[in-house]
Amino acid sequence: MIKRAFVLLLLTGSLISCASDPLRQANLGVRESYRSQGFSGKYNGNALGLLTASDGSSNFEYRKILGEFAEEALKKERPDLKIVPYWESLSAINSGGYTADYAEMLKAYGTTGILDRDKLKKLGSALGVRYFLQPRLINFQQRQSTRFSVFGLTLFKTHESDIKIYIEMWDAHTGNAVWIGVAETNMATEQFMTKPIPFEDVAKFAIENLIKKMP
Repeated sequence: MIKRAFVLLLLTGSLISCASDPLRQANLGVRESYRSQGFSGKYNGNALGLLTASDGSSNFEYRKILGEFAEEALKKERPDLKIVPYWESLSAINSGGYTADYAEMLKAYGTTGILDRDKLKKLGSALGVRYFLQPRLINFQQRQSTRFSVFGLTLFKTHESDIKIYIEMWDAHTGNAVWIGVAETNMATEQFMTKPIPFEDVAKFAIENLIKKMP
């Protein structure tokens, strides 16, 4: 009876504490990994298109989310730039009959890390863009640990999510990579019976801060 009352007391207090938003902490590292000598960051009115993200796997859901978040972040953080939306780019590629070229280019990129110059130029002309941005998911991990347990009942867990994302900018006219940025984020939360931090939350946080670093 005493044990049961003690557990119920702890549960009550914990549930009250959960009435507020979960307490989260984020450690963020953002840096410019590469910028070509000829790229000043002056776009001169040239548009940017978004390519399907790469993650080294067939997980299209993650790649689709990264593309959408990159578009949202660009609109929010860089209203000075002309952006061709992600889904508009894909629709124009498909309706223009460039789907095979697009698929071949992305497949080759998976093994070479290079976007084929001829195909990139062809797609750039079709979409009316000078530059292409491609998000690249390098790593995503989730883990948890128990902080407090009483009478075999786990009350508190610490959940962490780690993500590492690259964004590459390619010049469709020359086939050159002109800028690369990388963001590494660890996001953690500790609360009563908390749920894992979803991919969407940590990916959006990382991409928004990485776009801020873009020239």
